[in-house]
Amino acid sequence: MAGTRRARAAGPGLFPSDEPEQTPDVGVLRVASVALNRPVRREFTYLIPDAFADRVVPGVRVAVDFGGLRELGVVVQVGSESDVPRAKLKPLAKLLDAEPLVSRELVGLARWVATEYACSWGEALAAILPAGLKSEAGHRRVTTIRLAENVGARELAELETTQPKQHRVLRTLMELGGAIELRDLCRQLNLSDAPARSLAKNRLVVIERIEAARDALEFAKSGRTRPERLTERQRVAVEALYAALAAREHKGFLLEGVTGSGKTEVYLAAIERALELGRSSIVLVPEIALTPQTVGWFRSRFERVAVLHSRMTDLQRLDMWLSIAHGGPMVVVGARSAIFAPVSDLGVVVVDEEHEPSFKQGSTPRYHARDVAVERARLSNAVCVLGSATPSLETWCAAREGKLGHLRLPERAGGKPLPPVEVLDLKSERLASTPSRLFSVRLIEQLRAVLDRKEQAILFLNRRGFSPVLWCSGCKETVRCKRCDVTLVFHRRIQRLVCHLCCEELPAVQSCPTCTKPALRYLSAGAERIEQELVERFEGARVQRMDSDTMRRREDYERVLDAFGRGEIDVLVGTQMIAKGLDFPRVTLVGIVSADSALYLPDFRASERTFQLIAQVAGRAGRGELAGRIVVQTHSPQHSAIVRASHHDFEGFAKAESELRAELGYPPYGRLIRVFFEDPSEPKVVQAARAFADALGARVTDPTTVLLGPAPAPIAMARGRFRHHLLIKTPRAGSAFAAVREVAIELAEQAAAPRPTLDVDPVSLL
Repeated sequence: MAGTRRARAAGPGLFPSDEPEQTPDVGVLRVASVALNRPVRREFTYLIPDAFADRVVPGVRVAVDFGGLRELGVVVQVGSESDVPRAKLKPLAKLLDAEPLVSRELVGLARWVATEYACSWGEALAAILPAGLKSEAGHRRVTTIRLAENVGARELAELETTQPKQHRVLRTLMELGGAIELRDLCRQLNLSDAPARSLAKNRLVVIERIEAARDALEFAKSGRTRPERLTERQRVAVEALYAALAAREHKGFLLEGVTGSGKTEVYLAAIERALELGRSSIVLVPEIALTPQTVGWFRSRFERVAVLHSRMTDLQRLDMWLSIAHGGPMVVVGARSAIFAPVSDLGVVVVDEEHEPSFKQGSTPRYHARDVAVERARLSNAVCVLGSATPSLETWCAAREGKLGHLRLPERAGGKPLPPVEVLDLKSERLASTPSRLFSVRLIEQLRAVLDRKEQAILFLNRRGFSPVLWCSGCKETVRCKRCDVTLVFHRRIQRLVCHLCCEELPAVQSCPTCTKPALRYLSAGAERIEQELVERFEGARVQRMDSDTMRRREDYERVLDAFGRGEIDVLVGTQMIAKGLDFPRVTLVGIVSADSALYLPDFRASERTFQLIAQVAGRAGRGELAGRIVVQTHSPQHSAIVRASHHDFEGFAKAESELRAELGYPPYGRLIRVFFEDPSEPKVVQAARAFADALGARVTDPTTVLLGPAPAPIAMARGRFRHHLLIKTPRAGSAFAAVREVAIELAEQAAAPRPTLDVDPVSLL
């Protein structure tokens, strides 16, 4: 056809240069429905130019003119009818792909995500595509930052009072002792790149573009060997998965197995059978558990394993995404977003530690990867396995109701018993003479015995820093962040007060900022203080802290775990970072320094989270030939979550907790929508929340729907913005939830600023 150009692809299915050189034929009307990454729940119709009429199909990316701007969208439908008069339709500006990059299955999955989680189809599709597919591909280069030569304490001191943000950047680089990606540094410090650029301008740091280093997870291996034979319970579970694969039917399973029971072997067997059938698999693990050890288990068994994780550069992720899309049957291992990997013929989806709240996305689209996994398996006629030692009550109830098959591994592999749990009441227990007063004499004695036997211990405290609370004995006030409704945390090594929400810092103070009296007391303790007290008490003990303050880079995490595995560390102290995916045979003691940190949060899931955390941390002990032991310190020894966890009684806890939830109408027996408002002006937030609640109350007349609030959020201010929310609660059964969700979406789209954010099925209410 005259005036057209053929596609020039830069890679498989990528970036042809087709742009129309003529207007479309006025005869046959061909239009494309295009989803744009905008918070508008509709698609936009464009004319398809004859230049590429035969190649515009659902799943290709196109460039369009939208409101005078060039935007990228995804074609979701092609047809010959339009409600818009032909004269008002704009043509597609450019076809970006020679073939669809988003399969029909993923287009359909994105539509489900948009409907379920109250976002636009375009926003859901944007979550599927890697960032590198939003522009022309380039080289695998990244921007890094490092200290300039001969920069030291003098330069750091000069910046402390005059340029606090530059001071934070420089101090962090000194602590790292090497280069780091600029975007990672800015993300950690919650800063733009402006302070770093200013430092570079003053020749205190060096910012440069370099070739991206090879990802350590690309070549991770493990010494894990195939067991000689499966246990009877494992065999029953594997046969159930084999049967579903053979029938090529969608079936979901809860694989409930105590820590160390061999759930991974069941996953591996199912994946192996899927590959034999020419089908791919996706394995989701919490980001915090995505370690070389975990990935190595899969690489040691299978040849074609791709890894997707948050630390990849945009171009690394793009390369991996394309290799998956064109690579045939394979195994994809990754965190939350890996559920959208473009694998061919999906056969098995595994969600390991399915109870983890990190599977819920914190920004639009606010999807839960576990629930998306179940839906994707349904669309693909695949088997979905949700694995956990402590399943979420939602998954556990679904299994009890027959919506999921229930496979159980009640014993550790090899017949080893679960380690005994000793609960110590800190209200009556004799305490060791440490400054924090957080160690019982009993826990100190247990640690001493482990060190004498040349074994290893893990101590868990889910609080960063040295002291989480600075309290004035004069005016009885705490030192708080001016921009957030939280206390500042003292970090001793850097002598700074840090806000763990907005990352703002202040120099450590001796006098109270409120009354100016020198009467500040450092209350409670964080992981940094626990580390210091252990070093002081156990001379010669090799103690290592593992939290986000010390593990700035993925290689830091890998270095510490390697050293721990080689026996070069005696005691590992850490936050939730050490609760997942660690399997070290010489760990014989796990101490939970305080089991109360999450127990009394204003969240109906607080008891469930506490039970899960105790059980998961306890599962790190006694995984080898040596017997293990758990010591739990608490001020609430009679709380049901702690009592049940100490007896490894998930069934008893789940039954009691689910009865309480049923009585109150909370998940899993009800569904929630959290409507969230934030703005620098508190009156505006209050007014917007009340107006929304009034409008919603007027529209929703179903007596089973309950509106709670509006009220200030538990954290009433964050990053200088006031926060209010309200909860919409409906029964899970029936049509009330879908109806109220549509009304809430409609009202949210009509609302003036500050516009509300809708979070469907929230996992946190803070």
